[in-house]
Amino acid sequence: MLKYKWLAERLETLIDTSIRNGVDKLPTEQSLCAKYHVSRQTVRMALALLEQRGRIAKKQGSGSYITGQETDASKNRICVLISDDQDYIYPGVLSDITNTLAESGFSCQVFPTGNCVGEERRLLQRILADPPRGLIVEGCKSALPNPNLDLYRDLLGMGCAIIFLYNYYPALSGCLFIKDDNYSGSSLLVRHLASQGHTAIGGIFKSDDMQGPERYQGFVETLRDLGLPILDSRIRWYDSRELHRLHVENDPQFLRSVVQDTLSSCTAVVCYNDVIAYHLIDALLSAGFCLPQDMAITAFDNTYLSNSNILTVTTLSHEPHEMGTKAAAMLLGKLKGLPVHAQETRWQLNLKESTKNGESIFSPPGTPWGLRPAAF
Repeated sequence: MLKYKWLAERLETLIDTSIRNGVDKLPTEQSLCAKYHVSRQTVRMALALLEQRGRIAKKQGSGSYITGQETDASKNRICVLISDDQDYIYPGVLSDITNTLAESGFSCQVFPTGNCVGEERRLLQRILADPPRGLIVEGCKSALPNPNLDLYRDLLGMGCAIIFLYNYYPALSGCLFIKDDNYSGSSLLVRHLASQGHTAIGGIFKSDDMQGPERYQGFVETLRDLGLPILDSRIRWYDSRELHRLHVENDPQFLRSVVQDTLSSCTAVVCYNDVIAYHLIDALLSAGFCLPQDMAITAFDNTYLSNSNILTVTTLSHEPHEMGTKAAAMLLGKLKGLPVHAQETRWQLNLKESTKNGESIFSPPGTPWGLRPAAF
């Protein structure tokens, strides 16, 4: 065997060891010459072969860095389990993940779960039959116990790197994740509403995903800290089934009851996300509210749904492309042997029409502006 090929084989082993030990860079050419008793030319030829195989990337003046790729390109595959791939925030996030992975030589397969644990299990069993190098996962009903942790543990045991997106499963030890700082997000919205003089603030939160309880916690603890009343009657929980009926089947009954009961004594509301805020506008207008004077509306995510031609909604957002790009970068770092830590991303406030004081932007026909419906 030619000496440079012999050296390349040993460096392949060194790369695998380095990844396990959290080292993402090969020793210098001089160090490799001394360690393996070969010439500088042999080292350079071996490194060139590894670069050709995709195992390292050479940076001028800096050294040879481990890419995390396998020599067999077909194995450089990442799977993404996510609630949806067609609507809301997901197409943009998936595009950022796919592009970031592609830049580092990895392909991407997307599997929508519909936020259903049964579908999650079916997909994980399929993935286990041909394990990828890594997995990016938005957990299903992450506020509840999950029956699929055995399959995640199997994948981890096979060397599959896993990064959770938006949430994680606390019972799965050592979870790496990137998620929203939901506590501070709700606090930001409540403080904004309080600064406008609102003291009767309601909340609508999702019960079966981790984000819901976290946003609720920030909501109620900020009300407490500001000395504002905390009334259970002003807080409404909903689950994935009710969301499906609302957003997919176009059945607004859930929000009608929210308007009639939960928000009857409120002047402002914090919504779990833009989907709820978007449909809540219709429910409030149908009930005779003048917006935004009768009800200030806030939400999370700052998607296209927050920019209705009827009323734009004050929402929270992240930096553009932040979540998907960071999730992919975390996974790549794990594959390269870099130290990777869980992250929470901060929210920023986007002020829009729905929290403007003063004259109503929209009133139902025949309703004097600023007049609260008698039934409420």
